[in-house]
Amino acid sequence: MSFMYPINYFIFSIFLTLFGLEAGVAVTMFLEYDKYKDRLKRFLMPLWEVTGTFGVFYLVNLEATVPSLLLLLGTVYVAPLLIAGVFFILRNAFLSYSEYMGNPKSEKLYLHVYAIATVLVAFIAISVLDSGISGIGINASAYSINIAKLFINSFNILMFIGIALLSVFLAATVFGIREYKWFTGAAAVLGIVAIAIATYSSLGYMFSNAFGFGLPYLIGLVILLAISLAFYYKSNRYAKYLSLLWFILAINFFGLMQNSMVLGGTVSVNSYIQTGTTAFYVDMVTLIGGIILVVSLVVLIYISYIKKMPNNNGGY
Repeated sequence: MSFMYPINYFIFSIFLTLFGLEAGVAVTMFLEYDKYKDRLKRFLMPLWEVTGTFGVFYLVNLEATVPSLLLLLGTVYVAPLLIAGVFFILRNAFLSYSEYMGNPKSEKLYLHVYAIATVLVAFIAISVLDSGISGIGINASAYSINIAKLFINSFNILMFIGIALLSVFLAATVFGIREYKWFTGAAAVLGIVAIAIATYSSLGYMFSNAFGFGLPYLIGLVILLAISLAFYYKSNRYAKYLSLLWFILAINFFGLMQNSMVLGGTVSVNSYIQTGTTAFYVDMVTLIGGIILVVSLVVLIYISYIKKMPNNNGGY
């Protein structure tokens, strides 16, 4: 049995966690710029670099894992991904501009543009992922897409709201934002509820899997989330590590419940996975490259985050 699918999903979970953290920072920066600017800007540039590195690693591994699926993905989703690419360029440009602005008003404007562009990239990217999982908005056999339906459907809207709320929870716990601590817990719970409703209404088999063979995993996630929130409310510095771990494990739980099925449970990714000798080499290169990447990023995170993390805010 090839481990390419779970390895690819694990890489994806790290990328989505990092991107979710950045989206939470962007939302906080837009809504409460004056209050949290100094705290969040210190981590924004290193976070952007780490997220981008893992994004490239995931895309390269995806190409190696399911090469025969790339024709469908590249044809059907090219339009929304190009739109996302435009906003991604704006996001990067205005984040860079903000670093060199001496004028506080211009810096605020540029960071607001960055925040809006980041949220739009997140919405488009999540919409594409949701469409791939649910099959909504595309006709795989005809290689066609209905962009309006892809973006505007109950499954996608609920999933985006859920991920956005969980991103706010993640950013609050990681960066010790405690002024609205009551909302942090509510965001975590409401985010999970929104994703559960979306899954139940559109992907019943995944919901059944979660309360079937996935029940022990689900109970473990609930306990870990409760501990993370308890540490957060007690201003324990380990809350941020537990919330990051929870986010990564929760994404992998979703992948486990998905059980390699895409397009609404009609197609198995396993039928597209690289096989034979090539698969072995892909697994080895991914493993070795992943270890090198993780070690490098751990060093970067330690230098950019942990050594610079203030310890005068209730343990944060």
